[in-house]
Amino acid sequence: MHELTTERLFLRKLRPGDAHQIFTNWADDPEVTKYLTWEPHSDESVTESILQIWLAAYDETNETTYRWGIERQSDHTLMGMIDVVGYHHGNPVIGYVLGRAFWNHGYMTEACRAVMQELLADGYDTIVIEAAEPNIGSNRVIEKCGFELVGTWERDIKDRDYARKAEPGTSFLPVNSYRYFKNGRTSGTYTDINAATIDRWVEEGWEWGQPVSHEDCDRARKGDWQVVLTPTKPVPGWWFTGDRKEADQATAPSLSGLRILGLASGGGQQMPLFALAGAECWVLDYSGKQIEAEKMVAAREGYRIHAIRADMTQPLPFSDGFFDLIFHPVSNCYIKDVEPVWKECARILKPGGRLLAGLDNGINFLFEEDDETHITGTLPFDPLVNEAQRKTLEAEDCGMQFSHTIGEQIGGQLRAGFRLLDVYDDTNGAGDLHEHGIPCFWATLAEKIS
Repeated sequence: MHELTTERLFLRKLRPGDAHQIFTNWADDPEVTKYLTWEPHSDESVTESILQIWLAAYDETNETTYRWGIERQSDHTLMGMIDVVGYHHGNPVIGYVLGRAFWNHGYMTEACRAVMQELLADGYDTIVIEAAEPNIGSNRVIEKCGFELVGTWERDIKDRDYARKAEPGTSFLPVNSYRYFKNGRTSGTYTDINAATIDRWVEEGWEWGQPVSHEDCDRARKGDWQVVLTPTKPVPGWWFTGDRKEADQATAPSLSGLRILGLASGGGQQMPLFALAGAECWVLDYSGKQIEAEKMVAAREGYRIHAIRADMTQPLPFSDGFFDLIFHPVSNCYIKDVEPVWKECARILKPGGRLLAGLDNGINFLFEEDDETHITGTLPFDPLVNEAQRKTLEAEDCGMQFSHTIGEQIGGQLRAGFRLLDVYDDTNGAGDLHEHGIPCFWATLAEKIS
């Protein structure tokens, strides 16, 4: 790492004599550490021992250590620190701390911009920062530095040391996750179009954006519920438990104790039933309207939902092995590349965890929306490379959609580390293709290989 100079600051390596300033200027202050993952230092000896670890890291030759002390030029006061605290899918994650006496002077914004320039010069295209949602000052710094908010999620205090930070009676702290993209967020442009399109569909009464009724929720409380991954066929109950003996049972399975992620499954249709059947539920969706529906049903029915607005084409904001089950209804037709999603699903599932997925097999892309009697389209369907296909979608207000092969859909799951346990097909539920019994969708049950 290089030591950096800005208009008012020296960003320098820490030194053996820095422990006193670190302790007195910020490390002993509970207000400063309120949203950090560590407790205030009880005395200077704690600071001294931690400083020795940091100094030793500078001497490691196997990787670059990015850690700067923030020194004010005018009086050489060590005001804080900024460093790379880790890497998220190869992208550096910046962390920082600044003494309370130095807040609201623009020092951290100045330091952060300098570190960003250093990281970009070292070849990184994306930089990550996270800040607790209630930490208004830190979020303001990040926004001033040009970072883009890509999602807000709730960090499990068991995953990171947020136990004393969470609200009383909860085990999660809402955290904003930001990205800085060196060349702009070109890879996410079409997903933003789709999020806006689906928001509009929901406002217009889209079938898959209408939340379940209170009556459906009451039945779920009594063990009577069904869900779909595809347009018409209910998911077999044993897919949720892995017990084939339950295949012929009339009652829906209990989901008590399961951690379930609804991936691109917002809208308040499936997750409320899972929660009322005993599961602890998360839902991730890029449509704000679909997330609003999830929160509305949870408030109406009196259960807790961890609702996260985020783009599933980006790394999923969960720890390795966090979930027992992922429920992913037909939705990856709205993204270009599905294999990275399967890899992320495998990462965040426990060994033996199950992935339930609804998949579009591409047949619908061969026909116009209002005429299923004549083939007019071609495969593959990719509006990012085929202008005629893009214009067709625009004319029909269909957002940006993509066909995927069986090799991408099912083969991709196998390559990601799953084994296929069961599969069925389904039709559109209406229209000429449905009347001819032509399946346009698959549903798969896969298990993460231990």
